[in-house]
Amino acid sequence: MNGHSCPQLACGVRLFWDEVRQQHFLLFPEGAIKLNRSALAILERCDRHHTIDQIITELALQFPHANIDSDVYQLIAKITQRGLLNDAMP
Repeated sequence: MNGHSCPQLACGVRLFWDEVRQQHFLLFPEGAIKLNRSALAILERCDRHHTIDQIITELALQFPHANIDSDVYQLIAKITQRGLLNDAMP
């Protein structure tokens, strides 16, 4: 995916708050991935309406550290490779 891609969660994939564990997860038919705060912030914006560049811009304000660009691209690449994100071009 490039900076103009608009990623979205694949069919059957959703974000989930587990009240008992007090933790966010990415749920999919084969399992679940425990999410940290920054991963959640990235995936919440994978809504088909935000480009990757827009996600980076928004998160740079929320998480001001030097590697936000690479963090976003790495997470999106890993989740996409697992088939949990799709690319929707604007």
